[in-house]
Amino acid sequence: MAVHTLVKIVIPLYRLPLSQAEETAIKHTARILQSYPICFIIPEGLPKAPLERLIPQAGIMSVSNHWLGRENGISGYNDMMMSKDFYSLFADTEYILVCQPDAWIFRDELEKWCRKSYDYIGAPWIRPEKYDRFLPQLWLRLQKIFRHTDISRQDLFDKVGNGGLSLRRINSFIEACERYENEIIRFRKHCHHHYNEDVFWAIIPRNFKYPTAQEALGFAFDEKPELCYERNGQKLPFGCHGWSKERLYPFWKPFIPASPHS
Repeated sequence: MAVHTLVKIVIPLYRLPLSQAEETAIKHTARILQSYPICFIIPEGLPKAPLERLIPQAGIMSVSNHWLGRENGISGYNDMMMSKDFYSLFADTEYILVCQPDAWIFRDELEKWCRKSYDYIGAPWIRPEKYDRFLPQLWLRLQKIFRHTDISRQDLFDKVGNGGLSLRRINSFIEACERYENEIIRFRKHCHHHYNEDVFWAIIPRNFKYPTAQEALGFAFDEKPELCYERNGQKLPFGCHGWSKERLYPFWKPFIPASPHS
């Protein structure tokens, strides 16, 4: 498989119009990462003209409405992101940076992260210190039993990580879609968020090369940004995901010149 491009930025969208905050974040991403090719992934039938005006240099790729669109929602997106056919669309690229419209890039460190040769990088799911205590640990165990799921919150602690801003090595993902086909089928049968596609990529491929949770904090923050910031030495990461969520924006407001309400 010939690889010609180091990395391509992939922005998945399922609907238009975008919010002002999403437009601002996408234009900011295109400006900071202007050295790299960028591509929108949209469902069939979604108009391309607004995106051509937003980022004229971006490519636009239409995919099945089963994958993206309002009909299947997160289930369709999970199917897409666990599909060999999806990753084969980028067979000429070593990496893709999945950059959802609620991601924010602080500086261009993309090539540096690609050169580390990891298979998957996302914001780590940091383990809060309170779960070192007995009662919170007991609560997690009981929650796992009564929810009848084989994946629980504690299984994700310090795993890498969230897929909303994530770097994915194409050859590794194509091979993993074949190697772990049965596990993918099992994940697709569940609707609980512990079976989302990024959980799959964080815990299932046993042959993947991942950074440690501590190193991955330099790549991105998602949940608990205050805790991530402290554990990262009060330094901002390469980027973040979910900055515009109402419960997370108070932390991000001093660092991001945009408003989720604009």
